[in-house]
Amino acid sequence: MEVAGLAAAQIAATLYDGTGDITIICGRGNNGGDGLVVARHLTRWDLPVNILVVQSAAKQENSESEVAINLEIIESCGLPVDFISASDLELVRAALAGSSLIIDALLGTGLNRPLEGIYPDLIDLINESGETVLSIDIPSGINADTGQVMGVAVEADATITFGHLKAGQLHYPGAQHCGEITLIDIGLPNPDALPECLIDLVPTMQEPQWWLASHQQVADWLISRRANAHKGTFGRLLCIAGSASMSGAAMLSSRTALRTGSGIAVLATAKSVIDHLPPEEIIYRRLSETEFGTINHAAISELETEIDQCQAILIGPGLSSNVQTIKTVQELLSAVKKPCIVDADALNALAQSKQFVLGSPKTTVFTPHPKELSRLLGICVEEIQQDRTKAAEGASKKFGCNIVLKGAHTVVATVEHGTYIIPGGNSGMATAGAGDVLSGVIGSFLAQGMDAGFAAIAGAYIHAAAGDLAAFSHGEDGMVASNIMEAVPVVLADLRADEFAGTELEQMILSI
Repeated sequence: MEVAGLAAAQIAATLYDGTGDITIICGRGNNGGDGLVVARHLTRWDLPVNILVVQSAAKQENSESEVAINLEIIESCGLPVDFISASDLELVRAALAGSSLIIDALLGTGLNRPLEGIYPDLIDLINESGETVLSIDIPSGINADTGQVMGVAVEADATITFGHLKAGQLHYPGAQHCGEITLIDIGLPNPDALPECLIDLVPTMQEPQWWLASHQQVADWLISRRANAHKGTFGRLLCIAGSASMSGAAMLSSRTALRTGSGIAVLATAKSVIDHLPPEEIIYRRLSETEFGTINHAAISELETEIDQCQAILIGPGLSSNVQTIKTVQELLSAVKKPCIVDADALNALAQSKQFVLGSPKTTVFTPHPKELSRLLGICVEEIQQDRTKAAEGASKKFGCNIVLKGAHTVVATVEHGTYIIPGGNSGMATAGAGDVLSGVIGSFLAQGMDAGFAAIAGAYIHAAAGDLAAFSHGEDGMVASNIMEAVPVVLADLRADEFAGTELEQMILSI
């Protein structure tokens, strides 16, 4: 707590503009204890500090609690403390009015029920103040696991958090309450590194429930590209996609696969569609079709050779919801034993089967948005969005495959590598075809031989980074899916930059 409090005090000092006071509002738990440590350090640095402590926090039954211990230290230093209750809200309002920085140390990461008592009123006063707010660990009122607002929550300008990021700081709406997040290492050791006799005595880092995908991880997972390689070296991806009214989805996913490094992309689609497709590096395969220009059951036998020759399959973009097409997709996915990415209409086709069976679940990746996952799980979108990590992990366990739950800070629940949250991404990616680009990236990695779980994580990470690069170039309002696709090779070049450090190629990459 001393390390955490000192770090928070240092951040607070950088935020203080030198006018008015710094008001620290402390709750009854460890978060309040952190706030009291901050108050002590700021006072030691001769900064003007008001200390407000929720009244019940001053009457802890356990005199060894963090708040009680730090209150004793504060009082022994002769620092004034105002103990507040519901009848003291005007005192709080006056203190905030005279402050230019407010430190929120009310509630920490353990909140899992709606706020009650004085806390909603205090949070409202903080938000109404209009002053700079620094939250300690997480803005009060946010569920640290889900990001849900438990009635009302502090709208912080900055948050300092300790040990590791919390899922609730990345999942919305919690993410929009945090402001700029600073992560501080407070020295908690890994329990595996301690002698057994010390594990119960020394505070240790908890086993992580999820990971944040990183640049270095993704760079390490990329398939190496040998100088003497040929197009077959980097895999043949079979894209079963498209229909008369949705050929664009098929083209985006197939094109993206090539831009991500696949040696060959084969687009198998309804035969009448191909006559209207442009000349491309893509190989086209004509499939039997319904009267509506969608693939029919005869396509299964027509695809046998292509399935044998490919290293991975992408199925779903733009296939339609035609009844014959749905049955065709269901039968294909139950029989296919190769790595497979299932997207869009293929997911909806599976959702219409009461109990579907996947031919190779561990090497299969589902890429649903919340509505598609709600159909698969038979629950409402609101329930999924209330705890996106739980929903993705539940789906992965139920279907035995890897789940990429799309949305702001995509969640990837893998069969063998745990759960990852993807940083990056922006509102400009909420555009038609963005998901088809994602499926093309992941499909390409599967075809190149990447582990299915790693392909899902790396694909989502690169997709988000490409979206951010596209937004930088085109703006979030004007960007389209093809802009994301065009940015994918630039992101890949950056990820591979360490391979070319010190070479002329490095300078070329840096100049892009």
